[in-house]
Amino acid sequence: MNTPTFPTAWNLFRTLLLSLFALGSLSLVACDDDEDTTMATPAQNIVQVAQGNPAFSTLVAAVTKADLATTLSGTGPFTVFAPTNDAFAKLSAPFNSAANITAITDPAQIATLRGILLYHVLGSNVKAADIANGSSSATTARPATSVGGTPINDNTLYLTKNGTGIFINGGTRVVTADVAASNGTIHAIDNVLMPPSQTIAAIVAASATRTTNPEFTLLLQALQRPAAAPILAAAGTQSANVTVFAPTDAAFRALLGTAPLSSVSDADLTAILSRHVIGTGRVFSSDLAAGTVTTLGGPVTVAAVGTGFTVRGGSGTAANIATANILATNGVVHVIDQVLRP
Repeated sequence: MNTPTFPTAWNLFRTLLLSLFALGSLSLVACDDDEDTTMATPAQNIVQVAQGNPAFSTLVAAVTKADLATTLSGTGPFTVFAPTNDAFAKLSAPFNSAANITAITDPAQIATLRGILLYHVLGSNVKAADIANGSSSATTARPATSVGGTPINDNTLYLTKNGTGIFINGGTRVVTADVAASNGTIHAIDNVLMPPSQTIAAIVAASATRTTNPEFTLLLQALQRPAAAPILAAAGTQSANVTVFAPTDAAFRALLGTAPLSSVSDADLTAILSRHVIGTGRVFSSDLAAGTVTTLGGPVTVAAVGTGFTVRGGSGTAANIATANILATNGVVHVIDQVLRP
């Protein structure tokens, strides 16, 4: 994946945004990164800009509660992917409103909030024009978590820039790009970005063993077969970088009928599971396009359907992506409603 580069030019659209902001009339609009030009450094820092925009009032409360206001008012430069109030409202309490965040007293919740916010911050000034077309990644200001002394990948953002916009971790869109500040740039986004905490294997196991509405029980059984050990290793290794199409239990039952999973031979099971793993990196829904994608077991066909995609193996029914972009520390998971057959 490419790392964004950071040219020094500013663009005309940013000049207009700053002028509107000075008049107190900034509104959220679609991003534009055309026509670079030079302009004076804005007078307000990132925190001051956010404080002046009512759409960021929950973010300002969060930054204050997490004791990050001084940091983000500093020299920088910084890039902040800034969730709007509507983005925060999608979360569960107490992180869903300015009032609830302000009322937090639990040190553990404050630490969690701080980690989440730092996952939205880059230690450089990245404008929309600096983000490479296609897929790229950027390391955030969030310190990587260590397990047994080894850092895990829970502080990286995955960016997609295409003809429809800029996306982060697949499902989060930049709704306003290039809000200029004296110490960096703000990009407004429509979701709060949550850092991953589990490997793909751990996500599958946790879902399969939960007491309420378990899912992936048959996928877990399949992965635990000795023949599937290499695939399970790829899904469980922290240093891996893979994409997994994860069939639901209903998808496996549609394949098996009344037969048990044990009736599938080791060779067939390995061939099937291999078709569900892209071993060459994270492929988010924002990266998908009609055509073919190569998995460990051969190509699968991707087709656009409405606002989403289907994937099909060498035979059988095309699978809908029921839930996309479940980010893991070692990859990404897309939940599908059919098993991909060789």
